[in-house]
Amino acid sequence: MARFVAAATLLLVPSWALAATDTAGSLFTVLLSLMLILGGFVAVAWFARRYLPGMGAQGAVKVVGTTAVGARERVVTVEVGDTWLLLGVGGGNVRLLHTLPKPESVQEHGR
Repeated sequence: MARFVAAATLLLVPSWALAATDTAGSLFTVLLSLMLILGGFVAVAWFARRYLPGMGAQGAVKVVGTTAVGARERVVTVEVGDTWLLLGVGGGNVRLLHTLPKPESVQEHGR
């Protein structure tokens, strides 16, 4: 009878109370895992910016300026190499309005 009471008492005690837990070790494991995941995100972002085309500021096409001329229409100046393109954007289409050489004042400042 005493064994039955002892076994029944053990069933009532929560399992976490029976096992000695190492809180510092668990916290270290969680923090290390978090650091590895965040480091992976940073590595993927660096790789994407460095090796994927069109990502970052080193693309072949750079928007120099934009001006809204209507509710849905804009005039956009785009730099491609040493040429500036004046584009009309609106209504689901893009039209070339004018082609300009890159201004000398902008070339001197390295922009």
